Amino acid sequence: MNKLFSLLLFTFFSLNALAQVPAGGNKGMMNAMKDIRGRVYGTLIDAKTKKPVEFASVTVLWWNKDSLIGGALANGNGEFNVENLPPMGSFRLRATQIGYKTFETKIFIKIPDKLEQDLGNIPLELDEKLLNEVEITAEKNTVVMSIDKRTYNVDKDLSTRGGTAVDVMKNVPGVTVDAEGNAQLRNQSPIIFVDGRPTTMSLQQIPADQIDRIEIITNPSVKYDASATGGILNIILKKNLKPGYNGMAMAYVGTGDRYGGMLNLNVKEGKWNFSATYHYNQAINQPKGYTKKINKDSASGRELSYYNSENKTHSKNMFNFGKLGVDYSINNRNTLSLNSMIMGGKFLTSDRMNYVFEDSLHTDTKTGLQLNDQHAAFQNYNTQLLWRKTFPKQGKELTADMSYNFNTSKNGYLFNNSSEFPTSQALYQTNAGTNRANQYVFQIDFTNPIGEVKKFEAGAKVFYKQTLTVNDASVAINSQDSYTLDPYTTNHYVINEMINAAYVNYSDSLFWGINYQAGLRFESSMYNANVTDKNIQFSYNYPTSAEDLMKSVFPAVYFSKKFENNNEWQLNFTRKIKRPHFFQLMPVRMFSDPQNYRIGNPLLKPEFQNIGELNYNKTFTKGSYLGSLYTRYEEQPITDVAYPAPGDTNNVLISTTVNGKNSLRYGMEHTFKRTFFKKLDATLNANLFYITIRGQIDPSNSFVVENKGWAYNTKAVLSYRFPKQWTLQVNGNYESPRIQLLGKTLPMYSMDISLAKMIGKWSFNASLNDVFNTRRMGTMYYTPYYDQELSRRRETRYVRFTVTYMFGKMDASIFKRAKQMRGGDQQQGNQDGLDFGR
Repeated sequence: MNKLFSLLLFTFFSLNALAQVPAGGNKGMMNAMKDIRGRVYGTLIDAKTKKPVEFASVTVLWWNKDSLIGGALANGNGEFNVENLPPMGSFRLRATQIGYKTFETKIFIKIPDKLEQDLGNIPLELDEKLLNEVEITAEKNTVVMSIDKRTYNVDKDLSTRGGTAVDVMKNVPGVTVDAEGNAQLRNQSPIIFVDGRPTTMSLQQIPADQIDRIEIITNPSVKYDASATGGILNIILKKNLKPGYNGMAMAYVGTGDRYGGMLNLNVKEGKWNFSATYHYNQAINQPKGYTKKINKDSASGRELSYYNSENKTHSKNMFNFGKLGVDYSINNRNTLSLNSMIMGGKFLTSDRMNYVFEDSLHTDTKTGLQLNDQHAAFQNYNTQLLWRKTFPKQGKELTADMSYNFNTSKNGYLFNNSSEFPTSQALYQTNAGTNRANQYVFQIDFTNPIGEVKKFEAGAKVFYKQTLTVNDASVAINSQDSYTLDPYTTNHYVINEMINAAYVNYSDSLFWGINYQAGLRFESSMYNANVTDKNIQFSYNYPTSAEDLMKSVFPAVYFSKKFENNNEWQLNFTRKIKRPHFFQLMPVRMFSDPQNYRIGNPLLKPEFQNIGELNYNKTFTKGSYLGSLYTRYEEQPITDVAYPAPGDTNNVLISTTVNGKNSLRYGMEHTFKRTFFKKLDATLNANLFYITIRGQIDPSNSFVVENKGWAYNTKAVLSYRFPKQWTLQVNGNYESPRIQLLGKTLPMYSMDISLAKMIGKWSFNASLNDVFNTRRMGTMYYTPYYDQELSRRRETRYVRFTVTYMFGKMDASIFKRAKQMRGGDQQQGNQDGLDFGR
């Protein structure tokens, strides 16, 4: 009887639809059916606690294939509502949320009795295996810790909104940032990755609002470049995976002529996914710095003379960032992705330095003023094509990608060095430089899980880069005179660099539940530099002989053991290489001020590092703890040194780079994450390390210097959630003095405060960076010839106010619906035209 009633009702709908259309037959019936849509709804709950599961993803797919029909996000009460479904058919409903097992069930929709269905309470079970690697909270945590890496979720950091990746790195546990905006991880320089691949972009060129998360890998496996001696900071950019469209519009304004904005749009339907982003920002900084130097008699230690200078800098930086991305699913197991990024920027800097020379009685012997004006601009283009293939076996995957990067930059400098006492004298120097670099990378990776624990991985990589640089320097006695070429600081050079690599990695279990991973990476490297205007060439190649073969092989082994109550231990060992870069090798002068200049060392050799770590991870209900003991033994470490110029009576210092005899570093790092009172989140990080370093500072003699000592840095992030969606965040850090070959750094400390308010889809954020205006870098050098203290900073205290608007709609047929609307408009227009003709 029910079947007969359904048939009659369906016939009625069909005849009614036909009656509304003068002609068209089945076409008219199909148009009517488009107005009849199905709907399913329900509530997601925790299977154990029976509490709602917030913000889970719910999708509806065809029963026999993975084609997406519709989807929605569960709200704060766990309720979901998926609309605009076909009026008849068999489908699968899938619900996913981090920390829970995927839920999937079959549903039937048909006219009229099952057109709308209440699925009731759907229980989601906890995924115990996944919970060992993530925190169990109701929302995304700022820091997620696991045994092999830490993940820092940027969208939870209020202080970075409207900033750059430099601002993000200041708050990442275990990471410090120097005066030039360069990141350091455990007192080492890490490699910066973007979406799992090395990048030529600097941190200042990457908008913070485009970053989804930062992965911190302190001791990378053989899958990564052997040059990752300082670890890897993998910047994962935001990417849309939800059907329909969504995006974000952001604008900010701040003190120091800071302002900028961003527009991001993502559209996904069926096999296609499109994304587009544009970001602009600018800022003015006016930092100050100083240099204090005491020249001494090397035999008696008596102070002979003094040099003091003070710097006042005015800098304006402007950046543009654009990104376009397209993903196409060829089928369920093959995906192509094409991503292009365009970056550009300008730097306008004016530096004023007053300097004074004094004798042993502190009487002025010479005073002067140096003015430095810089105008620089750059453009960076990057394109990547990625192919990803999966297999029926879960976890089996093959990826191949090619990337091309083109970078061009122009630099213009004007130096005016004028002495005022005892005689008036001036020297003008100009520098005009251009740089062009082409970089090509091809990489292929294969992963094959053999069993539940066993896994085989292999891959290969080809890297090639060519850089062409022209730097012309000229000097004149005064601004009216004609300039003459300065052969010392004029340089034209061409650099060719190539690295070929291959790796294998195997994972299995031993006994007592101990798992291991052992791998081997081979890298051959070629570096050739030609200073064309001076007919100087220098290069290095590894391996060139059987003796060098072992210097091109880099092993890595990892052991891990999981215990009850979410405890895990890991022990790992790796070998890495640190290759010298061009400015460390180039044997030509590069001036900085009247008392210092730099020259490269073409005899510099690569540095090799042997690294070991012991890690312990403990996950609590409301937090987690990660502790690490680490050590690294550095063979022929690359070290910066400074020594008096031979035969010079003006106490000019030469800065260069040498291979030290050896270096031993070890330390411990602790990161603690805890939620108090359900509203206060605290992340605390402390890194304590010991350094021993020995080196020859003057190439003209065999005098060896040794320095050693302890150092530490700490970092804290506190976030408190007030009622009515107000959030307060406080960030603080302290870096103690740390030893260098010829001295130590000065301590650095700072604090940031941010306040945010959510109103619907709007977010308002105010931040005060460097509250006490103390974020500055400094170094003290102690040698038999001189003592020197210098201090520099990149930016000063500022306030920034940011407004963000988020928009979007879950719609699996956005393009199809737009096409239908255009078709309907055209059909209506034709009908109107016929009516008008009559």
